[in-house]
Amino acid sequence: MGRFRFRPVYEAVCEVTVGGRVLVAYAGHRKVIRLADPVAREDVAVLAGPRTWVRALCEVRADGRPLLASGGRDGVVRLWDLDGGGARVADLRGHRGWVNALCTVEVAGRELLASAGRDRVLRLWDPADGRLVRAVDTGRGRGWIFALTSVRTGGRTLLAAGHGNGSVTVWDAESGEPEVELTGHRGFVWTLCEFPDGEFPDGEVSGGTGSDGKGSDGKGSDGTVSDGGDALLASAGRDGLIRLWDLQGRREVRAFTSGTGPVFALCRADVGGRTLLVAGGDGPGTAVWDPATGERAASLGMDLAGLISGHGWVRGACQVRPAEGPPLVVTAGYDDGPRVWDVTKEIT
Repeated sequence: MGRFRFRPVYEAVCEVTVGGRVLVAYAGHRKVIRLADPVAREDVAVLAGPRTWVRALCEVRADGRPLLASGGRDGVVRLWDLDGGGARVADLRGHRGWVNALCTVEVAGRELLASAGRDRVLRLWDPADGRLVRAVDTGRGRGWIFALTSVRTGGRTLLAAGHGNGSVTVWDAESGEPEVELTGHRGFVWTLCEFPDGEFPDGEVSGGTGSDGKGSDGKGSDGTVSDGGDALLASAGRDGLIRLWDLQGRREVRAFTSGTGPVFALCRADVGGRTLLVAGGDGPGTAVWDPATGERAASLGMDLAGLISGHGWVRGACQVRPAEGPPLVVTAGYDDGPRVWDVTKEIT
């Protein structure tokens, strides 16, 4: 039988580059960060233990040097030198309680590191010197922040945060001023993902609506999205719905049920000229969706090995791009290790 637990073994997974080699970093409650080769399907290194439950990982560059950021239960954001043998180079302190989410965001031509969690404060750090650039209190009423992602739209980079009350707040990363609050989810928003709107032909976007039959701005969708190749924002969480938002138009363009119960992980999957959306959560199998149609394109982990291991109760997912071969998707959760998928083969 599968080995089911009350807590996930691995919650965080991300692509990293070490010496020009594309690897994947993953971590969780075992308080160890591992680096693995997704093509060879084997671990290649273990970083000196962060000594805390890790819930978030993110690669960030400081003066061209790749660093790995980690955050978790003790509220400290740690930076690891990937080209320097995985040595810990900085501890960024200021959060109170869990750090649930990390992402990179470009501000004034610089790549900064964004972090957030239990204390509801968005913090932007300069990874080159560990300096706190900005702290934004998102307010008590929205609850903890569980997810972060940057989204490029309207020629600007915005920072989106998913909250415990089901809302998504979007902020101007440069000024720290609020842009819009997106509502519609019931229960926490655990995961966010930037998604290209090029997957939606002009004039063919479905009239996506919220649970009240209206868009995020309270108006019915007219079936169009903004021009200029701006990205969309995908959000998901406890209610099991995946919602796609047009931030330029400030409205929801599609919503569909994931079919996996609560959703804890989203990532894109580039397959044969299309961009699909991988959604992992509670239940057997990780769904691969075509957001342009709202149809399920594949199910990962429904093979015998996946059912035996319990893989499918997924808490982290990311796409990696090896130097050779197709892009791969890595998922991790309650079983004893991450799994690597060639999504193209799963669809055909």
